[in-house]
Amino acid sequence: MRTTQSRSPFDTALQGVAGQLVERVAALPGNAGRPQLLRWLLAIGAIFLAWRMWRGLKSLFWVAFGLGMALYWTGFWHVVF
Repeated sequence: MRTTQSRSPFDTALQGVAGQLVERVAALPGNAGRPQLLRWLLAIGAIFLAWRMWRGLKSLFWVAFGLGMALYWTGFWHVVF
């Protein structure tokens, strides 16, 4: 079951910056600035994805650590390794 969590300050700041960029480009006439907006949004998206991957890797580390400790304390690691 997943609990509802409030947004972190990083999430809020990232969403705010992306929203400001979209508003600034929407105010420009024609297509002026769209390639720059795309670059900024891609950069923000890449940073966000890297941050989410890091959070996932931290929990993956703890799962691997817990399984390793279970193997160690049961003595099963002698059989496996």
